[in-house]
Amino acid sequence: MWKNAGPIVALYPTPTVVVGMIDEDERVNWINVAHVGLIGLDSIMLSISKLHFSNEIIKDKYAVSVNIVTEEMLEAADFVGLVSGRKMDKSNVFEYTMGIRNVPMINLSPIVMECELTDNFETKEHNQYIFKVRHTHIKPEVLDENGNISYDLFKPILFEMPTKSYYKLGDKVGDCWKIGENFHK
Repeated sequence: MWKNAGPIVALYPTPTVVVGMIDEDERVNWINVAHVGLIGLDSIMLSISKLHFSNEIIKDKYAVSVNIVTEEMLEAADFVGLVSGRKMDKSNVFEYTMGIRNVPMINLSPIVMECELTDNFETKEHNQYIFKVRHTHIKPEVLDENGNISYDLFKPILFEMPTKSYYKLGDKVGDCWKIGENFHK
């Protein structure tokens, strides 16, 4: 028997990401974004409360970096979600390198995507930004022998909303499009 919990989104956990951008004064700004999603194989969605300063920058500049958070980055990543870029200069929280699209990429992040804004679906409280991934930078130490991202090596931090908790990625349990080949009911 199930318990009806109401209209909660039960698709968590999702990857924890820090989004980097350059404001109109050419200053770096960071924001921790908890609500992320995939849109096909070439685009992502970032849902950001309309109260955040970062919205102004995104709508002005159209380009961001999406830095996937590891445990080593977690304290700083959480911090940039707690303070506003309106009230505090967050440019020195992370060491960074400027990307091809003139967005800051966190040096500690093993995987960084440079993205271009292509659309925005507004709801009452949030902007749902659709970004096309233009460049993905991956550090060799998280790649397997075939050049694919190895989640045994790369341990992204996951965010879970109902309890507002961070988690580590767990163990591999099977191979996609293989594990069900012998299933018979």
